[in-house]
Amino acid sequence: MKYVFLIIAITLMSCTSDSLSTPDLLKGKWIEVNTKSDTLVFGLFGDQEAMMVNRGYEIRDSFRLPKHGSGPYDYRISKDKISLRSYVSSNIAYKDYKFKFDLKTSRIEVDKFYETADSTVTKLVFERLK
Repeated sequence: MKYVFLIIAITLMSCTSDSLSTPDLLKGKWIEVNTKSDTLVFGLFGDQEAMMVNRGYEIRDSFRLPKHGSGPYDYRISKDKISLRSYVSSNIAYKDYKFKFDLKTSRIEVDKFYETADSTVTKLVFERLK
């Protein structure tokens, strides 16, 4: 019985985090400034807060499929980083990326977390769509 209580206590403690909830200023649609085609949408999808990445489509193996990196992501924002976990990946671990939100310019700067046509790009910059 002691072990059951210990397991429950450890599980509850591991559920807490220092992550911040999504600020209202971040919610909405953002477009990548270089390609003008990739978008991020922060908001509620069903009953879950998520970040949706829309990158368009490509033909792979004769099928029209979303580009790699597209889809919903669970995320946690804290200070100067964003932790991302794709809902469509078999990997359940979060991966951290540098993250900066500039209120004056309404821009988000984040380390590249998906492959782009330009392999020299290391940061992605998004601006709010009006």
